[in-house]
Amino acid sequence: MRETQQNIDSEVRLWQEKLFSRSIRRKRKLERMSELIGSTLNLQCLEVSAGDGIISTKLRASGGSWKSVVPGKPEKESLDFFLNENIAILEDGKLPFEDHTFDRLIIVDALKYFENDYEFIHECHRVLKNDGWVIISETRRAPASIVALFQNILGLAPLSKGARRNGYKAHELFDKLKDGFDVPETIAYSNGLLESASTIGEAVQNKLLGNAYWLIDAKVGQADLTGYRKLYSLGTATLPLYWVCSLFEFIPGHKLLVKSRRRHWRPRLSPKLVDGRSIAEAAINTKIGTAAPF
Repeated sequence: MRETQQNIDSEVRLWQEKLFSRSIRRKRKLERMSELIGSTLNLQCLEVSAGDGIISTKLRASGGSWKSVVPGKPEKESLDFFLNENIAILEDGKLPFEDHTFDRLIIVDALKYFENDYEFIHECHRVLKNDGWVIISETRRAPASIVALFQNILGLAPLSKGARRNGYKAHELFDKLKDGFDVPETIAYSNGLLESASTIGEAVQNKLLGNAYWLIDAKVGQADLTGYRKLYSLGTATLPLYWVCSLFEFIPGHKLLVKSRRRHWRPRLSPKLVDGRSIAEAAINTKIGTAAPF
């Protein structure tokens, strides 16, 4: 029985690699993140993962020492399948590491799962070395987009899958980081046409497997292998369509990437007037061109 399960596990890993090769979105995400992370040889790295074990494995190929933490049990089960490591589930967004431990901290689609994301960013700042970097991969929130419409209709919006929010606008990520990190730029990629097609594809995948195919359950078995084979055939047939969709880079992107250097934590407070109001409040409550409030 044990040998049979080992054979199934080996097949699952093989099919997960094959399915990754058919996913333009996941390959592009890995490429973009790897470009920002750079060489990690001789570096201490921490990954905060949403459970994609293939991406976790491939990030480690660039060298260095790696640890991973996750927001919940399903993500832990998935990484446990791929990584021979102690994967910690974060309690109340607290990282179980000493101050100034890591050179790189990579958050892969997991920030939106934390109730208090600002405090979690403060935790990331604490465990990074003085010259450390944080790299964040997240969903770009665009409520009025066709992608958001498809996600809501098909029940695939992040909020529907247990997240605390449906992603971030670029300025919202900047607001979370600005007190402790220098944010040179925010990169948007993966255009709306590709994301729309991929959302429909994700609905088909969930119909076959009942969950994201890259999120490995602790009780993976023959039924999953059958689903993987069907998904691979479907992915092979639709790959040319996804590739064409990926070429329309002039359409706004729906994925965000940020690389930010750590600096001293100093809250950047909005300037206040003598009476305690913010400038924005004063502009709203005062008629322009007069000194008297309406």
